[in-house]
Amino acid sequence: MVNIISEVSKEKIFDLLNHEKRIDERDFNQYRDVRIRTNYINKAEGSAMVSLGGTTVLAGVKAQIGTPFNNSPNNGIIITNTELLAIASRNFEYGPPNKFAVEISRVVDRTIREAPLVDLEQLCIVEGSKVWKLHIDIYILDFDGNLMDAACLAAVSALMTTRIPSVKIVNDELFVDEDHLSRLPIKNRSVLCTVVKIDDQLLVDPLFVEETLMDASLSIGFREDGTLCAIQKCGLELMSVQEVMMCMNLAFNTSRELFSILDTIKQ
Repeated sequence: MVNIISEVSKEKIFDLLNHEKRIDERDFNQYRDVRIRTNYINKAEGSAMVSLGGTTVLAGVKAQIGTPFNNSPNNGIIITNTELLAIASRNFEYGPPNKFAVEISRVVDRTIREAPLVDLEQLCIVEGSKVWKLHIDIYILDFDGNLMDAACLAAVSALMTTRIPSVKIVNDELFVDEDHLSRLPIKNRSVLCTVVKIDDQLLVDPLFVEETLMDASLSIGFREDGTLCAIQKCGLELMSVQEVMMCMNLAFNTSRELFSILDTIKQ
């Protein structure tokens, strides 16, 4: 991404950090306000819009019946895709997904899949032949930092509210009943929590201007029981074992807050 922050702004942020302050007056371990609106898209099987401060992400889930992968004939399929809409930031451009969008998709997908959030075996209709395929489409609508966490929270919220039709097999013929819907078999809820390192300081939920100054970051996925299910490091600078452990603790504590917010979602 293009670094558009001025030298004056950089000096101000570094000066504040040296005095253990942030530009938006949050504590280093403080998350921005989170707002979640579910069932936002009528035509989707599940959807959620998440606002994390000035960052807004929309996720939708579409379900279709497809053929399972050869190496998992009795498992349903999850496919995650992310689009950085040009309207969200002056740094985003029109065209196919760039490396950052692909990275978001992979990390969010990993957090959901490795938990596992959805019991994919229960999405099998006919072993080796028919399974439910879930497409998670993530759209970045407004960008002010920490897309990993916001995208994951939107995807998880959308999956939690997803309904799929009942399916019956009569005389080897498949019948889909659109009038009778059921929830997805949610197994282990999971969230992502990102911590950035700036001048030896560790901050959760970075703003865009803070991300432009970061030395490195860790996005850590947790299951609700506290089990680590995903981790992604960004940035070129090294991190010590002690810093990684501190990031883990910060992210774990933040994950408890995010799970409490998920508890408020009407399913």
